Amino acid sequence: MPDKIIVVAIGGNAISGKGTFDSQYSEIKNVVKDFAILVKKGYKIVITHGNGPQVGDALLRNEYAKDLVPALPLHACVAETQGLLGVMFEAALIDTIGKDAKIVSLVTTVKVSAKDPAFKNPTKPIGSLLSKKEAYKIKKIEPNSSFLQLKSGKYQRVVASPEPISISEIDAIKKLVANNFIVIAGGGGGIPVTRGKKTNFIEAVVDKDLTSEILASAINASMFVNLTNVPGVYENFGGKNQKILKKISVNKIKDLFDSGRFGQGSIEPKIKAAIRFVENTGNKAVIASIKKAKDAAFLKTGTIIYK
Repeated sequence: MPDKIIVVAIGGNAISGKGTFDSQYSEIKNVVKDFAILVKKGYKIVITHGNGPQVGDALLRNEYAKDLVPALPLHACVAETQGLLGVMFEAALIDTIGKDAKIVSLVTTVKVSAKDPAFKNPTKPIGSLLSKKEAYKIKKIEPNSSFLQLKSGKYQRVVASPEPISISEIDAIKKLVANNFIVIAGGGGGIPVTRGKKTNFIEAVVDKDLTSEILASAINASMFVNLTNVPGVYENFGGKNQKILKKISVNKIKDLFDSGRFGQGSIEPKIKAAIRFVENTGNKAVIASIKKAKDAAFLKTGTIIYK
């Protein structure tokens, strides 16, 4: 069998804990326990992770402290949170697998298009849930900020989320994987840039699921595992007749997706990414609970999508 390469995408909400450094680090240490088992079984692992809650909170800290120190732009907050979470994953893996483990956290940039229509319609939620009063206060501090009112009555900041086109460091990732490194890359979807005569940083947050798929397809991963807060993909989620999908063909789930059977929310990009990966590689994708990482990799839980 060719190299067994698993790309594991971990949701930012799933590791956010209570928002403190210690609580997030604790969540990360819990999830990487299963990775030691996979490494012993001979799997090569690439880890990607979200940063939605973290980058929103980082941006808020900058805005509130701008009278004390210069505020950093959104793309810089993406870079900061990517680096911090990457180091947390790296440390947790070393403590779990052993100090001789070959692990690297790679700061990753992702090419996007400046003409992407997403810039005209910010939809990517970031940061903590806010009251109306809190959202209004932030709006006074940063007039260009946008907020979405949720059904709960809470508000959440939304930003532009352009489609990722390519990962700048993909050749480095391939070489590291070939040399048996566990690689942490594409954190927070990557730092968005445009490439022309020069590199331009872009004010946006790229969806980590879509970036993870580009990475997984580019390195021809044998499996793409997406870990989140729910056990899998539910049809009619939240309704009386909701049903979890255990095994489903890519054509069938694509039909359900196109007909709007999964509603709107964070599960959409996960399904879209899984569809693209299976279509591009012919290999399986799994969407499962973050508490079941090992079982998901062994195809014993979650929603399994196949060709």
